[in-house]
Amino acid sequence: MKKTLAILLILAALLPAFTACADKGGETTNTNTPTAQSDTASNSGSEKEEETRYTANIPEGTDYQGASFTVLAYPQDVGIWSDVDWNAEEMNGEAINDAVYTRTLKTEEKLNVNVKTEFLDGYGNSTAIQQSVTAQDNAYQLATNTLMSVFTMSQSGLLAELNDYAAQGTLDLGAAWWDQNCINDLSIAHKNYMLTGDIGTMYKKSIGAIMFNKAILGDYQIEDPYALMESGKWTVDKMVEMGTKVSDDLNGDGVMDTNDRYGLICFCDMMGLAFIGCGVEMAAKDENDVPSVTLYSEKAVSVVDKLATLMYDENLSWSWSKAGLTEDTAFSMYQQDQSLFYYGELHAVATMRSMDSPFGVLPMPKYDDTQENYYHCVNPNVASVYFIPITNVEYAMTGHVMDTLGAESKNDLTPAYYDVTLIGKVSRDAESAASLDIIIDTIRYDIGYLSGIGISNMLNTMANSFNTDLASQYQKQSKVFTKLLDRIVETFVEG
Repeated sequence: MKKTLAILLILAALLPAFTACADKGGETTNTNTPTAQSDTASNSGSEKEEETRYTANIPEGTDYQGASFTVLAYPQDVGIWSDVDWNAEEMNGEAINDAVYTRTLKTEEKLNVNVKTEFLDGYGNSTAIQQSVTAQDNAYQLATNTLMSVFTMSQSGLLAELNDYAAQGTLDLGAAWWDQNCINDLSIAHKNYMLTGDIGTMYKKSIGAIMFNKAILGDYQIEDPYALMESGKWTVDKMVEMGTKVSDDLNGDGVMDTNDRYGLICFCDMMGLAFIGCGVEMAAKDENDVPSVTLYSEKAVSVVDKLATLMYDENLSWSWSKAGLTEDTAFSMYQQDQSLFYYGELHAVATMRSMDSPFGVLPMPKYDDTQENYYHCVNPNVASVYFIPITNVEYAMTGHVMDTLGAESKNDLTPAYYDVTLIGKVSRDAESAASLDIIIDTIRYDIGYLSGIGISNMLNTMANSFNTDLASQYQKQSKVFTKLLDRIVETFVEG
């Protein structure tokens, strides 16, 4: 009764806040039928529109009699990467916290389970899972960790293969709340060990994107980048053209440094993310769903040359990784109108909420305007993905809990992150909503970049050293890339 009353109170509090934008986030077809409900569409409540609500396919009368379901989540005290998707003990008026609390409480009430949370000592740390599997104590029914660390664990016999798990139980991998791009791209030999989606926001915070300063844009009467985005003409060349117009040695000392204005402020990993943005696949899969290294090509060489004109010109761009400084310096410079563009992850957008000048959010640029789509990628060192420890054989309950958490997160958590946090509190224009749609819906989970075989490190090193010789760098390291990827494939195929 207390849980029921709490849910009713929560729904009453949240109803005006969340409107019909629950469809953000990389999904394709929903195999569970959503229900349309009438919800308020404006602050005044004078207008109504249909809102899609999602419901997991749970048989009537399902009751797990108060069983515990423990989630191992990100740490609570690691700065911007501290957990926000599970650390909600009560309602406090903050949108994400209240959405997390709500979806968890609804899940507990619907299935009669007790969802508990424990936290990692550090993101990327796999010790807790290793110890649990070794002890066969089934301490965790679901866990999340960095994409890179989960790739490593998937090769060590610690994780359940999700397609097999779903076949034995109730987990619906095709549901709209699971990111189908993640499931499709990160499978090897049709086997999956990780997934993500509406159940969490942590991976979205790590997606690479571009911000632009509207005050500088207006001062120099530069064309609208949103119009370029919509027409498909937002490209690397356009960034160079526009950035060159605004770069300036502000203090006239003949030295471009942190006191001056640039076309772009960036970090070395922009190289890899821009490669993907330009349509280069670092590993592609064959008809058997088996990937191989495909980074090197004439197109890739051309991409390096094109990106060098943007990132290697120290009169145009300033890299805080090359300078050996922290991102706090980069944030400060951008907030003081010292750059037209800022490359960063979506967490940087939230950081800029205190910035005086208006700014917008853009996709990663295309290679050229003949490229059909924009592409994006997550940061494998911090992006969270979910997995099931191999010791968990509660096939029915786990699938029901995961899908219910996913559906309720799609109803409440995704709108809280997307509409209230990113758009409502941070971005300052209507166009950014369309841009964020593009960014989140076009993630390419490139195994060559994300699996830790060394390609990302090579590209980061090239960016920090202003090296354009991709042929030489690739020749030196390609055997290692291939060997490491082949080893991953072998463990998936044999597993």
